[in-house]
Amino acid sequence: METRYGARGTTTDGVFFTENTLLNATHIKHVKVEISRQNSNLTLFKVQMARQAQAAGANAIMGFRYGQRKHEWWQLLAFKWDTESWFGEGIAVKALD
Repeated sequence: METRYGARGTTTDGVFFTENTLLNATHIKHVKVEISRQNSNLTLFKVQMARQAQAAGANAIMGFRYGQRKHEWWQLLAFKWDTESWFGEGIAVKALD
């Protein structure tokens, strides 16, 4: 863990991730990633979220949330790899020191 922009969080591929709200930041867009495998890892979707944020001109993701969700029975018909998916989401922002 590190402290940047007045909040505690982590950095992945140059993008700062925090569960907190950054006060001195400009909202750019909501970012969301879902991986349809139960045995995936946190770093994999943080890398994908970081790419989305950087492509939009953001340097941080605030309000970062992640977890697993169970698929509905009808989603399993759409060739999901597992019975659950990992998800990650947050708000991509341009944070200022």
